[in-house]
Amino acid sequence: MYTPFLYHSNYGFGGSSFKNLFEHLNKYNIRSCGIVDETFFGLPEFIKCAKIYNVKPIIGARILINLSPTYRKTEQCKIYLFVRNQHGYENICQILTEKAFKNITPEFIKNHSKGLILLSNSINSLKELSSAFAEKYYLLLPYHTLAKKEFPPLAAHEIFYVTKQEKTLYKLMCAIKKHHYEHKRGIPDHLLTCKEFDKIFVDYPEAVMNNHKLAQTYDFVPKNRGWIFPESKNGLYEIIKPKMKSLTPVEKTRIEYEYKIIKETGFEPHFSLVHHLKEFALSKGIGMNVRGSAASSFILYLLGLSIAHPLKYNLPFERFLNPQRTEPPDIDIDVEFNQRDKLIREIFKKFGNEYVAHVSVINRFKHRARFRDTARAYGISPQELKNIKQNFGERLIRNIYAVGERIHGFPHYFSCHASGIIMTPEPIYTFVPLYPSPAGQITHFDKDGIEIVGLVKIDILGVRGFPHLFLSKEKINYRDKNVYEFICKGGTLGCFQIESPMVRQFIKKINPKTLMDIANAIAVIRPGPAQGGMKKKFLKRLKGEEKIKYPHPHLEKALRNTMGIPIYQEQILQIAHDFARFSLSDADMLRRAMTKTHPSLTKQNPFHMDKLKELFFNKAYKIGYSTTEIEPVWDRIVAFSSFGFNKAHSITYATLAYLSAYQKFYSPLDFFCRVINNKGGYYPTYAYINEARRWGIKILPPNVERSENNFAIFNSSLITGLNEIRNLSSLTIERIIKHRPFYKAERFFYYVRPSIDESISLINSGALDMFGYTWPELYFMSLVSKTHKNSIPDLHEKLPQLNDFSQNIKLKNQLSTIGFLPGYHILEIFYPERTTRINDLAEGDKKTIIGIPIARRTILTKNRKLMSFVTIDDESGTLEVIIFPDKYRSNTKGLVMEIQGTIQDNSLIADNYTHLQTPKNCMSYKK
Repeated sequence: MYTPFLYHSNYGFGGSSFKNLFEHLNKYNIRSCGIVDETFFGLPEFIKCAKIYNVKPIIGARILINLSPTYRKTEQCKIYLFVRNQHGYENICQILTEKAFKNITPEFIKNHSKGLILLSNSINSLKELSSAFAEKYYLLLPYHTLAKKEFPPLAAHEIFYVTKQEKTLYKLMCAIKKHHYEHKRGIPDHLLTCKEFDKIFVDYPEAVMNNHKLAQTYDFVPKNRGWIFPESKNGLYEIIKPKMKSLTPVEKTRIEYEYKIIKETGFEPHFSLVHHLKEFALSKGIGMNVRGSAASSFILYLLGLSIAHPLKYNLPFERFLNPQRTEPPDIDIDVEFNQRDKLIREIFKKFGNEYVAHVSVINRFKHRARFRDTARAYGISPQELKNIKQNFGERLIRNIYAVGERIHGFPHYFSCHASGIIMTPEPIYTFVPLYPSPAGQITHFDKDGIEIVGLVKIDILGVRGFPHLFLSKEKINYRDKNVYEFICKGGTLGCFQIESPMVRQFIKKINPKTLMDIANAIAVIRPGPAQGGMKKKFLKRLKGEEKIKYPHPHLEKALRNTMGIPIYQEQILQIAHDFARFSLSDADMLRRAMTKTHPSLTKQNPFHMDKLKELFFNKAYKIGYSTTEIEPVWDRIVAFSSFGFNKAHSITYATLAYLSAYQKFYSPLDFFCRVINNKGGYYPTYAYINEARRWGIKILPPNVERSENNFAIFNSSLITGLNEIRNLSSLTIERIIKHRPFYKAERFFYYVRPSIDESISLINSGALDMFGYTWPELYFMSLVSKTHKNSIPDLHEKLPQLNDFSQNIKLKNQLSTIGFLPGYHILEIFYPERTTRINDLAEGDKKTIIGIPIARRTILTKNRKLMSFVTIDDESGTLEVIIFPDKYRSNTKGLVMEIQGTIQDNSLIADNYTHLQTPKNCMSYKK
């Protein structure tokens, strides 16, 4: 046997998958294999596959270096570094990091050589570097003769694909990724069989023996030696102890129980770190709240990181941190969308760039990308690709599809995780190499890979609807009848999680009076429960149209708050605990087995689904239940598991939704300012501007003397931000804010120096109206100012008197420039002749209404026909329109809709509809 040391995977320069590699290693009876990618992005999968196929992994990397001046006559040299031990692993991580960010030098490699083995087929590189390495070999490549005998030889060859048939795949990947095609005629690039290897190196027994020797003595694989967190001044118990004085005995018991599990599982520093981040964020005026199952932790609630009291809502801690699980718990953090980047910048600044990094994402070839990139590799230009059928015909398309299909799932490129960061007590590059990306430095390992060395990801997510009231959440009355009445009326457009048409309609029907009612609405309305018929059942039982039934009397406690209908994943835990006396940790393993496939849940695992079913029945039999009692309970659990929702998450979001509605009800000006600036939510920006106007809030046009970058509160109104103006660059906005006040238009044009396009946009937006000139006069001034570069021109007397445009033209230009009309709803200007407004409609009315679509949802019915739900608005309100399949028409577009129909259950059932002609230059209103 031999060891293929120099394998390049498809994460790097190679063209084969790990699956194919290890299948052939087993086929050839090769028991060890090396990897020499120039990054470690593929290392976690390599180690994982090696374990599955019982092959010893040998970790290395290829480095290209320029030698010292003495040897500059030679070409750039290739060296191969292999990891002997933990010290060597830390050194190679630093070398790969240095290589990614700088030009690596021989001196740097010599200073980080401990624990590494050196291979090279360059005698010069071996001479320059050998003094720093305890073990070094001359790399004997196929069909080479030994140049000198100064260094022990080692037989190996570079492998870029597994079988000869994959050579085309390798060439394709080189073309797509723009790698150099490394091939020398007559020299094999594929994985050799043992016989082929022996035949090639038959004349060099010492080189072959060294191949065996190195492989046999190699036994290092990076391991998780304990979870890694930054050092904390205070332990978790020291942090929570002062906060426990006012707790009830039940709460103290829960705290002690949670702390015991946290300590035993090694995650105490994790909780301390998140608390430290929360305190740090608060010092910057940023609110931070955990989402998901983390809200099941009473300790996180006590630390002010969770908004939901887990005992009040019966949230089991085991759903979050199960002592039988080995992976870290997910502590996902929500912050206000506009504050996220600021917070991460502050974290980097406080802890240092060497100790904080973003987690990477491995983007893989999917259907569209693989076809597009394969076509381009074949020499098809982007323009030809748009009309590929006309240009090349079906045969070539089929060939491209067939070749492209072979790279499906291959790594394509590496990018930054949307929310995940890691923080370490020592420089990160001692644990994992770093790599540059536009968003900042990223780890070579992705979110799953970092766990192999003990790193733990913290997710910081920017939530567009995160209510600013979160900072003063302790002062809020969560039982305010006015707020609940407001929510029940469906006035929650813009409110976090409860603003979509479906949710608002559903909330009107259930009339929530508590946070739990809102949580149930958020959970039941989701696709899973709705498709499973739970939504209809829930409503019927709520209205008393259907009797509440329980599969067994002992399930009442778990299902009482949800009308006897299982909605939440936590209810699986409760049912298994109450009915079959499962421990909550075992019950969570049951939930996990049912709700997702997990690698640890193999048939040999005691928590495999079949074994759990057997355990469930056996436990129930021992209690005294009969088979006829057990089966319906088990069937209910299994049927429900496919659509169960996370209760802790639902409660958290219900609380945030209430805070959002509270803010809209009592502080609408601040509410709309934040909602509009967040540029998110269910509806487009102009829908929120229309809603603000309906609440009596005046929207002011942009003003270069008064506007900020974003929307801002000014004189109890909202003034449009400068970044709403089309074609206006961020640099020009900075100059406007820096040099004001201007007082005169001439001063503005002199100091700001906008381009011609920017000047036109500023004038059309109304941002220069305060100077008192007509728009044509402003156009003239903007042109004249270009000729005065050294002084401010005095144009007051020289300026020609130019008549202004008509109001209609100015409004059209303003609409096309900023996407909305600050002073009006678009229908007020362009369709003033309407006789009926949305708020004029009553139940049973058969009317014709004109409105602007602000949301659309098209679905496929059970009969495989399309129907549509459209939300329209006008200056008076919003209305849901239902277009059934017999009225639905595809390929209909337009900014304004005219709909004839009948009001039924607060919705307009459409009999007919048309899209009216849009005024010219107003299509930007769609943004």
